[in-house]
Amino acid sequence: MVVAAAELRFEDLPGDVVAAASRNILDTIGVALAGADEPVTEIVRKALTVEDTGCGPARIWGTTSRSSAIDAATINGTAAHALDFDDWAPGSGIHPSAPILPAVMAVADEIGSSGADVITAYIAGYEVQERLGLAVGSSHYDLGFHTTGTIGTFGAATAVAQMLGAGPHQMSTALRVAATQAAGLKAMFGSMGKPLHAGRAAAAGILAARLAMSGFVASSDSVLGEQGFVPTHATGLDDAWLHARFDELWLVRDTRIKRYAACFGTHAAIDAALTLRADPQFDPATIERIELDIPRICVGVCTIATPTTALEAKFSIAFVIAAALIHGTAGVEQFTAASLTDPAVQRLAQVVRLRPNDWMDKTRTDARVFFTGGRLASASADANRSWTHLSDSERVAQVRGKFTTLAAPIISYERADRLADRITNLVHCPDMSTIADDLVPQHKQ
Repeated sequence: MVVAAAELRFEDLPGDVVAAASRNILDTIGVALAGADEPVTEIVRKALTVEDTGCGPARIWGTTSRSSAIDAATINGTAAHALDFDDWAPGSGIHPSAPILPAVMAVADEIGSSGADVITAYIAGYEVQERLGLAVGSSHYDLGFHTTGTIGTFGAATAVAQMLGAGPHQMSTALRVAATQAAGLKAMFGSMGKPLHAGRAAAAGILAARLAMSGFVASSDSVLGEQGFVPTHATGLDDAWLHARFDELWLVRDTRIKRYAACFGTHAAIDAALTLRADPQFDPATIERIELDIPRICVGVCTIATPTTALEAKFSIAFVIAAALIHGTAGVEQFTAASLTDPAVQRLAQVVRLRPNDWMDKTRTDARVFFTGGRLASASADANRSWTHLSDSERVAQVRGKFTTLAAPIISYERADRLADRITNLVHCPDMSTIADDLVPQHKQ
């Protein structure tokens, strides 16, 4: 795995793998632009003393500022996860791109890199990150660790080290340094701490790679040794994943792009709600009770009963299904301070009853809605299928539509449309700084 990452070249990548990475990159930049004005991002930016007059090699997306690569990665990584609208890896459960891409693009700004360089580094980081996530399995998450922050640090370190030209030894060192920086607690879910995990993972990955390239010496036991990352952060290890060849299984192909701005554990409930809402007889005012069968893994993750902030609402199945039933979607606009006080949504959220099940797939939800007069309607959904059944052209169209919707209010529709073209064809970009320069707000170029 380490050797494969260090020796990966763009010429090694199948066309559909490059296409998948390009879609992920487009999606991540879109959600990060939309997240640039979120309170958590503004606080992180202010804490790092980045002002409008700030200077440095790396662009702060959605602003006119520049900063150091590490600070830019922290801010942009936080923005990419601020809306909880970024992509998801079904195997490990990691939000894979938010830690990796901001790190890679910050360093690309600094050293001057092509689109092909960025794609190659991104894929190297993704493949190592996902393999490690699958190797530690669900026990890591069950112990209370947020994999996007922890395993994401390894992905960012791998990607940046690959971009900097690391050999196998330097790549190993980067992962060892990543191991001692990897952090992120599920206790932060529903707070500003969760998106910060992605930003810190991106920054820690840059530091790990730079130290490795500078001759830093780290313990060889820091990842798998007795007191290393894996034994102290998981109760088991499926090390077959650590030996799975890249060219036999490109895991980046499996990335799921979110359609809703909430925890992925709520997406099946939203899909079920939209099915129910499409019934001509549907009338939310007549709903008396909502019963949801959910996978047990959702308990404690997205089961906040009474959210008090927009961030908490993203982790409340009750709130999310109520919003979807009332509004017919669960986009960015459904997760604002004002939306929390919507009386119609509040009423439905209060009549939701959850029933956790051990036998359910982690992406499934079964919904039953009881109406006045005794009528019952039911629907089941698997959020996995909302992406896997799409053709390649449909996937491109969905991601592009999402990107334009999120980016246009920030950089203008015309520029968003042009940028979507360029990122979709990122392999032909000779200088990534020209992409970064398009990520400034409208009228502030």
